[in-house]
Amino acid sequence: MSMPPHLSGLSGEWKGTKRLYLNGESGPEQNSPSRLTIAGAARATFMLLDYTWKYESEAQEGVLLLGYDDGQNIATAAWGDSWHMNQKVMLCVGVIDIAGNLDVRGSYAAPPGPDWGWRIALVIHHADSIGIVMHNVAPDGQEELAVQAEFVRVG
Repeated sequence: MSMPPHLSGLSGEWKGTKRLYLNGESGPEQNSPSRLTIAGAARATFMLLDYTWKYESEAQEGVLLLGYDDGQNIATAAWGDSWHMNQKVMLCVGVIDIAGNLDVRGSYAAPPGPDWGWRIALVIHHADSIGIVMHNVAPDGQEELAVQAEFVRVG
C-alpha cells in the first residue's frame, strides 16, 4: 500500500509561518517562520513531514510520519516536536478524506488528571498551498486551537 496521490504529490520543500497559540485563540500568539520538507519514506509506503520553527528565537524541530491503510481508510501518524513533546512520540489514528486532507488524533498524559487529546489536520488548499492545524483537546472533548501553520511550495 502507498499514500494516496493527493498526499504523495505534496513531496518537496515548503516555507511558511507557524502560529502557536499558548492559551487557545484568546491567549498570546507566537509567530515564526517555518520550513517544511515532505518526502516519501520506505519505498513510498509512508510519508515523512519534517519541519522547523522558532519559539522565542530558539530553533525548534518537529517530525510527522504518516501511514495509510487504504482498505480500511485508516491513517496513522507518529508525531514528535522538540517544544511540544516531552521526549515521547505521540501515536495518532484517524482518516484521510476524498480530497486528501488528513485528520488524526492522539493523547497525552496530564497528571494528576485524565489524559488530554491532540488533533492534527493536514489541509490541502491546492497543489502549492497547504496548512497544518493542531488542536489541544480537553478531557471533556472541548478543542482549542494550538497551532496553525500555512505553507507554500518553494520552487
